[in-house]
Amino acid sequence: MNELPDESQPRAGKQRPQLSIVVPVYFNEASLPSTIPELARVARGIAGEAFELVFVDDGSRDQSFAVLEEHQRDPTSHLRIVKFTRNFGSMVAIQAGLAAARGAAVGIIAADLQDPPELFTEMHAKWREGIKCIYAVRANRDEGRLKKFLANTFYAVLRRYALPGYPRAALISALLTVRWWTTSRG
Repeated sequence: MNELPDESQPRAGKQRPQLSIVVPVYFNEASLPSTIPELARVARGIAGEAFELVFVDDGSRDQSFAVLEEHQRDPTSHLRIVKFTRNFGSMVAIQAGLAAARGAAVGIIAADLQDPPELFTEMHAKWREGIKCIYAVRANRDEGRLKKFLANTFYAVLRRYALPGYPRAALISALLTVRWWTTSRG
């Protein structure tokens, strides 16, 4: 993983972002040109210009990183990039994005936007009410029987042995308070 400069405090003249959106990226070259402006549109609707998009390239071997760099050159992009030297998996990419995020609230979403980023608007409203961790759960899965069975089995085992309160379906996005995340990591 590339070293990040200490950006825990805003630079002179810049305010701390109200909202950060963390996006793990792995072979998303084709979807990034539409994902970046769509997330920026949603984030602007929530936080005005006080937002950042934190993309974590998880060792993609396509042109994902080049696409991110191209968008980052636009001074209005609010884009930050973390680049891994190899693939570590989406959960590690999400953790790196959470560590790099500076926003008061941090959202997490997949780079292909298979789930609607507009959910962040509703989630942010709940966050403003004082809820520290909000997540959205996929109501139904448009997948084959085997994949559904394996996913349901995975979540059942996860609930039974590791996280008893975990939802019965896949998390599709989350919004949480950075301080809550850093103190609950142990």
